[in-house]
Amino acid sequence: MEISSKPGTVLAAPSLGSCIGLGIYDPVIKLGGMVHVVLPDSGKIERDEEKPGKYADTAIPEMLKKMISMGAVKSRLIVKMAGGAQMFNIQQGSNILNIGMRNTIAVKAVLSKEGLEIKKADTGGNKGRTFKLDVVTGLFSVKLIGQEELEL
Repeated sequence: MEISSKPGTVLAAPSLGSCIGLGIYDPVIKLGGMVHVVLPDSGKIERDEEKPGKYADTAIPEMLKKMISMGAVKSRLIVKMAGGAQMFNIQQGSNILNIGMRNTIAVKAVLSKEGLEIKKADTGGNKGRTFKLDVVTGLFSVKLIGQEELEL
């Protein structure tokens, strides 16, 4: 998890496979946050207080709390995400190993609970990607492996 309003900062979630890169931006104060969500929820697993960005259910509320404490206003936030690819060959009809899909669903559910909507997303497929947010311009971009970087 990283939050910044420092000019020249580009927040990035590189090498996203089944993980989700979630970017949140307040265009008025030019404050951006990026989290690299690894798993859908912390469940019964002992929570890692050092890395609250690991799980969707802990990462999103924590990043929002920090951004709001830095002056962000929920109603102004722009939310975008990328990742959630299916990186393993799984049997038809089995979603247990489809971590990408499970991460995507979990992130959307937590955002909904927080009263936020995703403005744009690039998720699914079976290719890794890198997701970026320029905190000065508010430009989100995504680059799939082997393709050009595109605005999201």
